Amino acid sequence: MRKIALVLVLILSISQTGCWNAREIDELGFVLSIALDKTSSGFKVTAQMASPETYSKTPSGTGTQKPKPFWVITSNGKTIFEAVRNMASVSSRRIFWSHIKVIIISEQLARGNTLEIFDFFIRNPELRLRTLIAVTPEEASKLIDVVPIMEKDPAQYLEKIIKNQKLTGRSYSIMLKDFMEDYLDPSVGPVTSRIVFDKSKSEPVLKTSGAYVFDGNKLSAVLREEDTRGLLWIKNKMDDSVMVVNCPYDNNPVTLEIKNAKSSIKSYMEKDVPHFTINVKADAIITEQSCLTDFNDRQKLHELEIALGTAISKDIQSTITMAKNMQVDFPGLSRTLHKQHKEQWHQISSEWDKLFRNSEVAVDVKVKIHHVSLAKPLEPIKTQKKNAQ
Repeated sequence: MRKIALVLVLILSISQTGCWNAREIDELGFVLSIALDKTSSGFKVTAQMASPETYSKTPSGTGTQKPKPFWVITSNGKTIFEAVRNMASVSSRRIFWSHIKVIIISEQLARGNTLEIFDFFIRNPELRLRTLIAVTPEEASKLIDVVPIMEKDPAQYLEKIIKNQKLTGRSYSIMLKDFMEDYLDPSVGPVTSRIVFDKSKSEPVLKTSGAYVFDGNKLSAVLREEDTRGLLWIKNKMDDSVMVVNCPYDNNPVTLEIKNAKSSIKSYMEKDVPHFTINVKADAIITEQSCLTDFNDRQKLHELEIALGTAISKDIQSTITMAKNMQVDFPGLSRTLHKQHKEQWHQISSEWDKLFRNSEVAVDVKVKIHHVSLAKPLEPIKTQKKNAQ
């Protein structure tokens, strides 16, 4: 009997195998990017979807006109989910989210209550939490319909220009999972990328510029590029960026490439006042100079290092001042205090907004400039001729 029962169990188990929720790939519409806009009655959702028939055959770059490897569909609804479901009336394929790269939200929509937006994304089991998120002052739907020159589709284009901010230090890059961590923390103001159209170009060209700060459930303010750079220093997100400082001797610009930047924060409480010290260490390389100073002279090089350190400190202090004036801790100093002084944090967390406004923040910057002797400054030709005479 045991053998018979075992055989029956095996037969029944085989009959139950299979993927109960399997979907055929040719029945799915792969969303690569999504844009959210506000309407008078709710939401407009625009999805950029891959066109499998042309995607693998269409090379990136210029040349003769070829069919677009993507298509864009738009739908409206009272809620985001209703708008997404309404896409079934214009799409022959079921919407599939696992390949999405970028979420774009219009500034107009973000200035309202964004709780419904992020509730939808968090509840969607197909959506990757590593998806990039950005806000734009433009109509969001227009950004994901731009035909890029160097990439196959707008999603790749947007993803790369957001990630390339590390080369300039003028914008901010954040994934959905990190944004939501800040969004759900009442002591921290979340920050997103800011994407705009480059008005100096005749063709539609996008660029990252500054960042956006949220306060609670709503977008609160725009960060200038300088303040965004200060934020990157504070959050230890500064990478191979560029800074331009005035030459200490003739006030002409010197361009430096930042390397090996590291930031750390120390904190302590004294008489109910939070104290923070932001320590920055970085290397730099002179990539261009308009002044005639020869920085092979160690003393002159030291003066340039001081000028660079002062510029970095100024950016950081400007960002801290802006955060205090806004009464929004978007630099995330509360996280440092919480991590380093857990017991004290639990006692003061309910009053953090007031404490942050009165906090003391010091900045200590140490920079080292390398490879100075690779080239001496170029002298103007007229000066050289006069010296020759």
